[in-house]
Amino acid sequence: MEIKANGINLHFEDHGAGEQTLIFLHYWGGTSRTWDNMIKALKSKVRSVAFDARGWGKSDRPESGYDIVSMANDVEAAIAALELKNYILVGHSMGGKVAQLLASRQLAGLTGLVLVAPSPAQGKSLPEDIREGMKRAYAVAESTAWTIDNVLAEISLSQAVREQVIEDSVGGASAAKQYWPAAAISEDVSADLGRIDVPVLVIGGEKDKVDSVELLETVVVPSLPGAQLTVIPGVGHLSPLEAPHHVASRIDAFLAGGMVSTPYPEDVATAFDSGLNSGNVDGVMALFHPQAVMRTTDSLVVEGGPGAIRSEIEKLVSMKPIIKNTVRRVLKSGDIALLLLDWEIRVASDDHSSVQHGTATQIVERSAAGNWRLRVSNPLGTG
Repeated sequence: MEIKANGINLHFEDHGAGEQTLIFLHYWGGTSRTWDNMIKALKSKVRSVAFDARGWGKSDRPESGYDIVSMANDVEAAIAALELKNYILVGHSMGGKVAQLLASRQLAGLTGLVLVAPSPAQGKSLPEDIREGMKRAYAVAESTAWTIDNVLAEISLSQAVREQVIEDSVGGASAAKQYWPAAAISEDVSADLGRIDVPVLVIGGEKDKVDSVELLETVVVPSLPGAQLTVIPGVGHLSPLEAPHHVASRIDAFLAGGMVSTPYPEDVATAFDSGLNSGNVDGVMALFHPQAVMRTTDSLVVEGGPGAIRSEIEKLVSMKPIIKNTVRRVLKSGDIALLLLDWEIRVASDDHSSVQHGTATQIVERSAAGNWRLRVSNPLGTG
């Protein structure tokens, strides 16, 4: 489908139906097809509209207008033309930078913002050799394949998806392929980020070499009011293609209000109980700092990053436990707090039930966005 917006024809794919619309903006090198498998994995009843940015896919290919402001104007005009009244922007990498600028404009009808491995609105300063390499990255199929394998993806893509990515990247307009590394990636469009007044979810890939978790923690999240960060274990920059179900589950949780606010240290314990007792693994994982360390009740120390911790949480959730943490004391100094907890966990099976009790210590750290996250979780209360 096509729509006239900001003087050009923009192609978009329209999926599903619902009172709320998700608007998908792809990365540099992608198209609306980037989101196909992720959209299929969504469980929420929503309408999904995925655009080809100018110069990509089936959209018009003008010689100019590849700066962030112009691309944002394209999307804003398309939203108006489609008469969307209740929508969430979902932007990946370059699309995430465009989405940040759009959200800072406080558009009518915008109810949320999801940023998947977003390029920072503040811009990135790249060495000249890196810029030149990026300009050649999508020149031919061979260079694109090398870029996928060595830069963009951590998890191997299926043959069909890999061929799609190569076709989309090589098929972009020359001006679109050149302008992002030459200028747009460095543009600073962050002046009004403080005006964003909708819930914000940032999704990072643990192994992302392009927009790393560290970059998201230190630059992106602190500049977005109330933003929450969740990290997908083991994936690179192309998470909508590498792990579409994981991206979809985090968006579903966001739509359902599963991304909890933890403005006080003790809120972490309450949110942990709620998430674990309801089987919401994503909600529980959102409470952990990306570099958290956790000890289990059998003395196993888990410190292999989000993937290792998630594996242990999934094992625990599979037992369908009922857990209750009671905060006995909070010691806080600046952005670090120590929680002393009394805990009880009940696990029932067909033939018996068991109850465990203990005293735990937890160290929680406040993010730049103001939420507290688990840095050290020790249910044994010592060591």
